[in-house]
Formats: sequence, structure tokens, C-alpha cells
Amino acid sequence: MNFSQKLVFAYTCIVVIPLFILVITAMGLIRSSRVEELEANSEGLLQENLEIVKKNQETCTRFELLVNSNGQLTLFFTIPERSNEDEIIETMISETTMLERTIETVPNIYGLRVFADNPNVPERWPIFMNSSRTNLKALNRWEFNYTADYLGNLGSLKYESVCTTRRLEKNHREIGYIQIAMKTSDFFPFLFKNINEYNNDYAYREVLNEKTNQMELIPITNEIIERANEPLSEKLFEEFSAEVFRRKQGELLPGGKVILKNNSEVRYSSWVRVPDLNIILLHTCSSEQIQKSLFLIQSGILIGLFITIFLLYFLVRYLTSRLMARVYKLIRGMKQVQKGNLEALVEVTGYDEVTEAQQTFNKMTEQLRSQIEEIRKEQQLIADTEMKAMQNQINAHFLYNALETIKMQAVIAGETDVEESINVLGKLMHYCLRWRVHTVTLEEEVDYIRSYIYLLNIRNDYVISLKTEISDECKKIVIPKMSLQPLVENAFFYAIEPLGKDAVIKVYTECEGPESDRIWLCVRDYGKGISEEKQKELMDYLADDTYERDSTGSIGLKNIQQRLTVFCGKEYRLVIESKEGEGTLIKIPVPRQFIQSEKGGDAQ
Repeated sequence: MNFSQKLVFAYTCIVVIPLFILVITAMGLIRSSRVEELEANSEGLLQENLEIVKKNQETCTRFELLVNSNGQLTLFFTIPERSNEDEIIETMISETTMLERTIETVPNIYGLRVFADNPNVPERWPIFMNSSRTNLKALNRWEFNYTADYLGNLGSLKYESVCTTRRLEKNHREIGYIQIAMKTSDFFPFLFKNINEYNNDYAYREVLNEKTNQMELIPITNEIIERANEPLSEKLFEEFSAEVFRRKQGELLPGGKVILKNNSEVRYSSWVRVPDLNIILLHTCSSEQIQKSLFLIQSGILIGLFITIFLLYFLVRYLTSRLMARVYKLIRGMKQVQKGNLEALVEVTGYDEVTEAQQTFNKMTEQLRSQIEEIRKEQQLIADTEMKAMQNQINAHFLYNALETIKMQAVIAGETDVEESINVLGKLMHYCLRWRVHTVTLEEEVDYIRSYIYLLNIRNDYVISLKTEISDECKKIVIPKMSLQPLVENAFFYAIEPLGKDAVIKVYTECEGPESDRIWLCVRDYGKGISEEKQKELMDYLADDTYERDSTGSIGLKNIQQRLTVFCGKEYRLVIESKEGEGTLIKIPVPRQFIQSEKGGDAQ
């Protein structure tokens, strides 16, 4: 054995011994890490299930408060004999209609039934009934897998449900019951589906066994749930029950983690107690979920280790001769990056410091590409999010009042005005609800503003006039959608509506000259104006480039500025000019290059 062979042999031995230790440690760490990941996943899914249950519980509570706070209804239930027949009929119809409309706003509410103790209160199915219909006193506050058998032939309202039955009171006097029901599949949706074959969800009721005077766990289940989540084996259920009723410092545990074992079956589980409902939620993850992957990883590591040992002896001389060649490849890759080629990669070879440098270089270029892509996506996401936020700012009261006005037109004026009003409103809403369209032409934005002002004039007894001075060239300029409408809306709410008289809003463009690289979009009102102090406050607010998701105050202006920055650049800033008693002018700069040659083309 010559010197080089001895060197290779010695080097191999030096590497192999710590490598074996490293592999054994790595396999242990990998297993520990996967187990921790499995436990964390179990706990996270359990928390998601708990949030769903709490949300549904809160929904039922809100509906109870809604009915209890209805003074007219509770007074009627207390002394219906004071009302004549017409008043009784009108009250029942109006209250039934109100409750039915309320239920429609919350799809999860499966049934809402109000029972009156007073036999003089007429029934109006399926909302209002007499307490004698069923034994309501025998019901717990929360019933599970409940079926309203007293509903007769209304089979569509007799599915299994989670039902809460509570007393209806007026001045501490019991006058009836309120019963709120959700389908079991809506209250516990996670019981009816299975993420995969390794994850299972369960829900149990805590019930006192009157014979043994011991608390027991009764599963909330049916055939559909059992098909989705196979019930726990008897031994695993016993282990879980013991954990649930184990006391710490004399008190029952609110929840926790537990490893359930039955021979080779191991389940990493998380559970939580929901005291208000007297139920236990459980999520289990089978260890089989990680056994296969661990086996493959460990097998791959061991195979890789033996292959490495085998090849190491034969590669040491080759590595030495090729060392500098690899260094030069790395340098050439760095030069490509310096020239702006972020796609540059170097071939990774060997197992030494040069290899580490090559891997670091490749990871660096990959990270740079990834960060650039993330920045691009983030900008698009900001644009999408802010666009949706702006669209959601359409005043609900405005739409409601406009629709009410249209309805009155149908009654008083005739069908011509109604048709025109509905067409304008439909055009306005169609424009707002085009979620995926982020840019429009100035002409389209102004057309939308005309529709908006048309509807404003319907609902007000004074006239708002829109004046526009926009050149044919500027009509085709591409701008972020909903850039000017918020300014017109602000002009109405803060400058025109407080005065309550005829007013003018002017929308026009300004060009600093044919050589200028920008065009100003201007919205002007002739209202009361803004004080210098308020102007300074607004400009300071707009100067802060901190991104806001849920701003308060001048959300319209800040939103426009943020989107303007995304679309045009940080140098494009809103300008506010105002004098008290003379009105306000707001100017938005956009690049002249955003003028498109044909409709639908993107100037960017």
C-alpha cells in the first residue's frame, strides 16, 4: 500500500466513524422532530375544530339575545289578550317575517322556534308554537342528535341537529321558550369528513351515570360520522376516559395532549373540554403517518452512508485534482450574477469546503430569485387586497336608500324612471363587482362616477352636477380601478351633504405640457373646504408609506395613495389644495405612458 492509498484509507476511517455517529443522531432527531410535528399538527387541528364549535355556540347565543331583546314580541307573549284580532295577526306576520329573514342571513341556523306559554298566542309554524307541543322542560340546555318529532309532517325540519332550548323571559317572568337548532353536520363539520386515513376527530358528551354516580363519555356519532372517522377501540377509549377525568390539584383538566397506545397502534392526540356545552373534543393522529416516511428516510440515509463509504476511497485523488477547477467554476458563476444573470448555477461536486461554497452560491441565487418573485406577488396581493377593500367600502346605507327610492318610483311615477334607475344601479354594481379587473380607463371610471351621482340625485332633494373636462387622449389613460370615485364620495359626504343644497363636482385633467411625463387627474368640489390644520394632518398621514390593511379615518385617500405607489412608483403622490369656504381640489398624478392605444390594452 503506497502513501496515497494509506492517506485515502486513513481519511476514510476518520470520516466514517463520526459519520456513523452523525447518522444515528440524525435519525433520532428526525424521528423526534416528526413526532413533535405530528403532535403540533394534532393540536392545531383541534384548535381549528374548537373555534368552529365556539363560533356556532356564539351564533346560537346571539339569536337568543335577538329574540329576548325584541320588546314588542315579549310584551305580546306576556299579554296577547290586550290586542285585537287584527293586531295579533299583524304582529305574528311581521315577527315571523323578521325572524325568517334573520335566519336566512346565517345559513348554519337550521331551525328557530319560539314557544309561548300563554295559550292565547296563536301558532304560526314553523316559527311560533305553543309550549304544550312538546316537553321542553325535559330538555337539557344543549341537546345533541336531536330531532324535532313534534313538527309532524315537516320532515325537512326533523334532521339530527344540535339544539339549544332556553327560557324566554319578560321582567323576570317566564313567558315561553326559544329553541335554536343547527344540523349536526354544520355544528360539528369536522366529524363528517376525514383529512386522511391517519387523522380522526371525535366529540363526546360528559354525562352523569345515575346508577354508578360516575361521569361517562358518550360519543356524538351516527352512521355517517362513523364512516368518516372510525370509532376508538375499547382500550384506547378507556385510556382516553381516564385522562379526561384525571384530576390535578383537585380539578378536572381543561385539555391537553395524550399518547394512546394499543399494542402496535399509537395515536398522538390532543383534547379540550368545552364546559358550556359539556362536551370533549378529541383529535388523533396515527403514528403510521410518520412510520413509512421515517423508514424511507432512514433507509435512504443508511444506503447513502454505505455508498459514500464505498466511493470515498476511490474519489479522494480525483477530488484533489479537480479542486481548483471547481473553484474557477464558482468564480465564473459569481461573475454571471454580477452581470445580472440570477439564473446562474454551478455544478455541485465533492464533499469539502468548495462544495459548501458551491451549495451556498446556488442557494443564494435561488433565494434571490425567490425573493424577487415574492416581492412581485406581494405587490399584486396588495393591489388585490386593497381593491377588494375599496370595493367593500360602498356605503350599504346608500344602496339601501337608492333601492328604497326606486321602489317608491315604481309606486308613484311609473315604469320608465324605474327602468332607468335600475339600469344605472346595475351598471354601477357591475363595475364594482368585477373583482379581477384591477385597472380601467379614465373614461370608464368617469362613466361609473356619472352613474354614482345619478343615484345620489335620486335620493336627495337637491341636484349635484358633474362637470368633466377631459381630452380625448386622456380618456384612454389606464388608472387603478376606484381611484376617483372615493374622492367624489368624500366630496359628497363632507362638502355637499352637510350643506344640503345644489352643488357642483368637477372632474378634469391637467397636463404640465407636452414634454411632461405625467398627467394630473383632478376632482374639485365647491363646498366648505378644509382647514390648514386638517390639510397638514392629511398630508402627514399620506406621507407615511407604512402599509395598512385595516386603516381607520381617511381610508379612501390612504388606500388610493398605496395603490398609486404600487402601480406608478413612490414619486407619485396625491396633492390636496383647499381653502375654507371655497372648496377642495385633490390631484392624482399618473404617468403619461399609461395612455393606451386601444381599449383593453394594458399601458404597463
